[in-house]
Formats: sequence, C-alpha cells, structure tokens
Amino acid sequence: MKIIRVLRVVLAVFPLILMAQTVTTLNLAPGTLTPEQTELNQVIAEANGSPVDIIRVLEAHLRKYPDTQRRTEIYGTIYKYSVDLNDQRRVILYGGKMLDGSPPEEIEILDRVLHALLATNDTEAAKQALIYARRYEAGVKEKETRDPDGHATAAQWANLGERAMARATVLEARAEGNLGNAEESVAAARRSWNLSPTAESAQEMGRSLQKLGREAEAIDRYADAAMIEDTGFPWTARDADRKVATELYVKVHGNDQGLGDVFLHAWDRSAAAIRERTARYKAMDPNFGLTDPYQFVLPELDGNATAADALDMAKLKGKTLVIDFWATWCGPCIAQHPMIEEVRQKYATSPDVVFLSIDSDDDRTLVKPFLETQKWTQRVYHEGGLGGLLNVSALPTILVIDPTGKSVSRMSGLNPEVFESALSARIDEARAVKAQ
Repeated sequence: MKIIRVLRVVLAVFPLILMAQTVTTLNLAPGTLTPEQTELNQVIAEANGSPVDIIRVLEAHLRKYPDTQRRTEIYGTIYKYSVDLNDQRRVILYGGKMLDGSPPEEIEILDRVLHALLATNDTEAAKQALIYARRYEAGVKEKETRDPDGHATAAQWANLGERAMARATVLEARAEGNLGNAEESVAAARRSWNLSPTAESAQEMGRSLQKLGREAEAIDRYADAAMIEDTGFPWTARDADRKVATELYVKVHGNDQGLGDVFLHAWDRSAAAIRERTARYKAMDPNFGLTDPYQFVLPELDGNATAADALDMAKLKGKTLVIDFWATWCGPCIAQHPMIEEVRQKYATSPDVVFLSIDSDDDRTLVKPFLETQKWTQRVYHEGGLGGLLNVSALPTILVIDPTGKSVSRMSGLNPEVFESALSARIDEARAVKAQ
C-alpha cells in the first residue's frame, strides 16, 4: 500500500486501522487446492473463528510447512489477530516478518510495531524501533506533493504530510530516549513539535530534558503535554504529565507557589503554536479546517476564493441545493450535463432551488477551455475542499441538500433512462422540507 493512500489513516487515529489479510483470504475454491492448502482450510475451519485457536493452528502450519507459498498471507492473518488480542510479542514478531522485504510504505504496520517495540524498554527493541522510525520517515517523505485522488486541497494535503512526519519523528524521539540518547531525543521531539504540536512530542521532550538534568525546561514541556488541546492523547497520560511537572516544580522551587502560572503559560503557548500552524494553512486555503459546508467560500474559475465572484455558501442557507460534482476528464459527467440543464430549466422560476456546478479538476487551467469548447454557459466553481468534506469519492455525483442543510440524495454515476425524473423527484422531496 502506497503512502499516498494511507496518510489519512495514519494521522491522529489511534489505535490505527490496520490493513491485514483476513482469515477468509486463506481459503481457496475447491478444485484448485493442493494437499497443503486442503489441510490449511481444514485447520482453519476447526478453529471455528476463535482468534486464539486460529493463531495456534496457523503457527503449527508454519512449523510443518516452513516454505509454504501462503506464508505472507498467514503472517498477515496472525498479525491481524495478534493486534485484536493485544498480543504485543506476536505483533512485533509477525509485524516484523511482514515488514521484512516490503516497501517502506507499510505505515500502519510500522506504527503498530514501533509502539510495541518501544513499550518493552529493551535496548535491542529500541535499536530496531529506531530503524523502523527512520523507515517511517522515509515513507512519508516519498509521498506525492498533492492528493492523487483529488479529495484534498493543497493545504489539507500538506497538513496531512506534516502530521505524518511529526508522528514518525516523535517515535524516533522515543526510540532515541530508550537508547539513552537524550540530546538526540530532545532534538527529534522538538522537530515533531514544530511540525505539528502534540502532547506526545511535548512529553518526549520533557522526559529527555529531565534525564539531562534540565529540570526547569522539563517542567515547561510536561506542562505543555498536560495543557495542549490534543484529542489523540489519553487524559490519563496527560494527568501523569501534570503530576510530574508539579513534582519537579516543587523540587526546584521548594514549594508550589507560581505553579498555576506555569500551566496557564503552557496553555497560552500551546494554543498559540496550534493557531500559528493553522494560520499557515489558512493562508493557502481559506476553507482549511472547516467542518460546515455553509462556512465554505468556493473559488470561481480563477481559483481566488477572496474574489468578488467567489461563492459564499452561507448565503445559500434555507434553499434547496443541487450540487453537481464533475470534471473535464469525466465522460459520464459530460453526457449528464444536458440532462441537468433540462432539470435546471424546470426550476428556473423557483428562487428556492439553486443549482451549483462544482468542478473537481486538479489542473484548473483545463476548465475554461473545456467550457468554451463544450459551450457550457453556467457559472462554475472549484470545489475548494467541499468534495472531501461531503465524501464525494466518485464522479459524477449530484447531491441534493434540503433547506435545513441535510443531504437527502446522492446520485453517483449516470442512468440516463431515469436521470431527469429521479433528480426532479428528489428536488421536490427536498423542497417540501421547511427551513429551520
């Protein structure tokens, strides 16, 4: 699996969704089975869906057939069930086997195996973790500069990349710390924080600064870990960081006077770091971070979301919206266009119904010449990240939004025989809903 297809899964989703072979992949259709494969199917059936028993019979099969051609699939199945059972020893063993010889893009498995290795506090495990952490970074660096699926804006994609690199770097920091390389750990954790400030990166800095005897600095970093807004880090760990910061503060100052100010400053500091990072992406994309479609401003053909002809979606609240997502390279989109125009004309005198033509091309320079060649006359807007928010994963897609803002219809693909009647019926259904 390529890094460009797994970044969204990796970032800020803990525990990660893991890509592994399921048990059913090990079963082959009758008539194609070798004696070994027949035996494999039999022992899987006898395990009766029990993860523990499945692992047991598959490990026995590997001992009996060490050169089996199904080895990779068996490793994946044991790994998957080891994750489900929180069997860290097997996660390390079979995750490592899956990573051996595989490309550096298996990010989900790297992340899981890294965590298991770092939890052991074993020197050899830490050495292997450091190797994997750098491999993790290499995989992130190889990502494309823009989303190949076209579902993320340049700002969203850059944000995903930085967060993935921050994740890899903080794991490198922990590995360095477990190896006793405190200076290297602090440097890596600081790089992670600068990329994407998190409680985990602050915590790693605090730990290593404390080992270095730099307790005053460690107090601030532990306070950052406790106070930063970070839903991806458990409160139990952050509460532990708060207690460590308090203990160190009392040790350094002899009492807890002024401790409250330490935590207030940490809140201000971490909030400012997050705001600064968000502002960088807002400068690239005004819609960055928005979760409400009516807060979006869609750029027209020139791509400038601040221009006078940009579309402020807030002005369309209370109306029935018919949103057509298309692209110049999409044949069915082109075939569908005259049918949409027929429906549009039907509602031409209905001010409560608004048709939006949303182009999803990555290369915006293609759109104007395309419209001129096709002689399309409607106003067109670029999707500006709206498609990603609304989970538009195929073209053409038409969404019908009722006056309350609820999506009441999603038409993907093209069925020309019923298209116009179906779309009209869904528009009428949406119009019947009263705006709130």
